[in-house]
Amino acid sequence: MIKHKKWIGKIFRSKNTLISRYKKIRLDKNERITHFEKNFFRKFISKITPEKISSYPEVSTLYKALSNLHKIKVNQFVLTAGADSAIKNCFELFVSKGEKVIALNPTFAMVDVYCQMFGAKKINISYDRNLNLDINYLIKSISAKVSLIIIANPNSPTGTLISMSDMEKILKKANKFNVPLIVDEAYYGFSNETALPLLKKYKNLIIIRTFSKAYGLAGLRVGYTISNYLVAKLLFKLKPMYEVNSIGVEASVMMLKNLTIQKNYIYQTKKGLRLLTRYLEKNKISFVTTHANFIYINLGKKINYNYNKLLEAGILSKKGMAVKGYNNYLRITLGPPKEMKLIISNLKNIKRS
Repeated sequence: MIKHKKWIGKIFRSKNTLISRYKKIRLDKNERITHFEKNFFRKFISKITPEKISSYPEVSTLYKALSNLHKIKVNQFVLTAGADSAIKNCFELFVSKGEKVIALNPTFAMVDVYCQMFGAKKINISYDRNLNLDINYLIKSISAKVSLIIIANPNSPTGTLISMSDMEKILKKANKFNVPLIVDEAYYGFSNETALPLLKKYKNLIIIRTFSKAYGLAGLRVGYTISNYLVAKLLFKLKPMYEVNSIGVEASVMMLKNLTIQKNYIYQTKKGLRLLTRYLEKNKISFVTTHANFIYINLGKKINYNYNKLLEAGILSKKGMAVKGYNNYLRITLGPPKEMKLIISNLKNIKRS
């Protein structure tokens, strides 16, 4: 066996399925589930010139667009290949082997992977049966021995939200020990709660955003961090030669110039949610709504049967949640009413016992 770092063998990574997700109703990964309008897409395609493909990316237009959107200086942003690369950069900057990292449990799967990769000791802040967190325990866990705190807000897979008053309490305690706090706002847009107003007050705050969810550009892998310019300067040193690709830059800039596309999709998704929950309430099917773009539906002991029936109909969904008491729940990505009507028509045939 070729020489390698032995601890890597202990990291579990599942391979992506070989079965294509294209041409299916993709309700399993919280992406945009409808196509962009033809006129917008044609305009976007027209910008993908041969030169854009054969030359290295030019990212300054996206940095300027983000600065204009957030009314924050360009030197406080760092572009990344999705939110997961942003989190990895923070591990590289702040976490050494044997140091402690505080994170929610469960949360974005890559957090556990990076804890293993960097040899960190993870302090889990777990959810109870009602999907509540012990914020006091979280705050009590912060000490000089902690190198990083990661909070997805809204969190996935729970879809829960920490209030800004609690977030500020966490920031205050972390700031005493110079511990950086990442607030991963990947699902911002579906929830309007943001830590951005706290950025000027706390030098230890790092906010992560992505174009994968509300903007609908999951396939292009574009994310970014916003922080104090000194932290941004350090994170910038860890970037690859080019942060993101040319096509991702073009699409992201276009979305920022056409914010009504994102806003309309969020509006339509909320309409779809209302339609779906009315059906579930009428038919006495229990469910859990979230602050993100997904919902949990209790399908009882027949969850595997129902999951497979949806799969046969070309509808992808996600089983369970890693919290006790939610094994029989199916996670469904929300979308406009048309797509939710399709789900409703299939739910009519579910078996619950």
